[in-house]
Amino acid sequence: MKHRLMLVCFLVVLLVSSFAPVAAQATELRYGVGNNVDTLDPNVTTFSSVGVIMQHVFDPLVWQDPLGSFHPGLATEWSVNEDATEYSFTLRDDVTFHDGTPFNADAVKFTFDRIADPETGAQSAFSLIGPYAETEVVDDTHIIVRFNTPFAPFLDSASTPNLSISSPTAIETLGADYGLTTAVGTGPFMVESYIPDSEVVLVRNPDYNWGSEEVFGMSGSANLERLTFSLILEPATRLAALESGEVDYIDEVPELDIARLMEESSLTITQIEQPGHGWSLMMNQENAPTDELAVRQAIAMSIDKQGMIDVVFNGFGTPGCSGLTKVMFGYDPASCDYLPYDPAGAAAILDEAGWVMNDATGIRERDGVPLVFGHYFRADNPLGSAMATFMQANLADVGIGVELNGLAQAGYFDAVRAGEHNSQNWWDTFTDPDGVVRTLFHSSNADGGTNRSRYRSEEMDALIDQAAATGDADARIELYAQIQQMAADEAIMAYFVDPFLLYGSTSSLTGVKYLGGGNLPNFYAASFS
Repeated sequence: MKHRLMLVCFLVVLLVSSFAPVAAQATELRYGVGNNVDTLDPNVTTFSSVGVIMQHVFDPLVWQDPLGSFHPGLATEWSVNEDATEYSFTLRDDVTFHDGTPFNADAVKFTFDRIADPETGAQSAFSLIGPYAETEVVDDTHIIVRFNTPFAPFLDSASTPNLSISSPTAIETLGADYGLTTAVGTGPFMVESYIPDSEVVLVRNPDYNWGSEEVFGMSGSANLERLTFSLILEPATRLAALESGEVDYIDEVPELDIARLMEESSLTITQIEQPGHGWSLMMNQENAPTDELAVRQAIAMSIDKQGMIDVVFNGFGTPGCSGLTKVMFGYDPASCDYLPYDPAGAAAILDEAGWVMNDATGIRERDGVPLVFGHYFRADNPLGSAMATFMQANLADVGIGVELNGLAQAGYFDAVRAGEHNSQNWWDTFTDPDGVVRTLFHSSNADGGTNRSRYRSEEMDALIDQAAATGDADARIELYAQIQQMAADEAIMAYFVDPFLLYGSTSSLTGVKYLGGGNLPNFYAASFS
């Protein structure tokens, strides 16, 4: 059976002339990262920033190029049985982990078994590995990966940093400390140092000679000697570092500064329509009042999406309509009609549900209980704070109160994984729709996992599993349309904005490859002109 990812990704590069900031060294790239790091272990993290960094330390079984085609990575060949329950891989026999451990079939089995073990606490990787059953080691260079039910998206999953193959020796040696100080892969760079909340420094792996010619145009050791990832969470500080030449590259360029940068700065601005899942609101169905369908519908219909784009995103984005962004395979245009911006309609739904406006407080009540819910967000994320404030004002217009709870990173994740929230914001980048819908809606992720709406439905699970089991593109499109319809009918989430990924770099930097639908700028082949 043949399965090919269908992906549409629009990339616009805006070049601005004049003299670019000069890198401190032609062999070191300094990246100002706009998000924090929770661990260096790609098999456990939910942070996209960890994937950006650790894709340079690890190799996947297969590479996926920016157009969605698959190419050999640690696996040289693969085949899939007729119902996509078995994937057979032939592995390279000339690869060594950074700690000297040979890469072989046992290492792949160790990694996949560890991801599937609930005790590991894998989050994104647990979703991406789907209905995993086992990995059979045939010999050192041959494995068979089996699934309990058909799983057509596995090649896509296997191309992500989350399913990268880790050194069993390093994990067994470090135990629970693995990822806290280092992580060990087979990639073109090795971890030199990690200072939490500050920086991650990678150095070139001089022995690397198994890169993908098809994806990167080279296979030997990296052009750059060092990659320094500085964690600069405040947008203005991050941008100032780029403009002053303190760093060579940043992500999450502030939307308000794009026009000025185009006119005044000698930088390259790269803009990509994000595939995957846009900014939206997960609403916890285990806590009142978001356990009530009418309340969730009213929340979803009270958000002025275009207004949020104009005010918070400075016009960079399109209104969110679905769990899938508009450039994703499987996106259903009809989803924009399901829960449109309609404050009057939202008010009517609440009236019918018995939520009556208290004119003295401006907040609706029912049986003496005010219609107020708690929204959790990361206090160190200015965008999350801005979205929360905008949402709070929108919902006040229809008589819904929002208590804003801005928490530090560690406390935030502890709280939402424990289900203390009524709502939280979410976005992520995927290149196959299964990653989106399984992460957001599948009950296997509802108890402390990525499904923080804590939504559970056997019917939804069956649709998601059926779509993942289907190799026919038209049949998958129809199933994903049903999933989007059902998600809207049950108002599982409120969709805000399909954003653009915005990167800024010194104009002397060349050779960056945008993998993972644009969310993974890769510097293996990069250099300074």
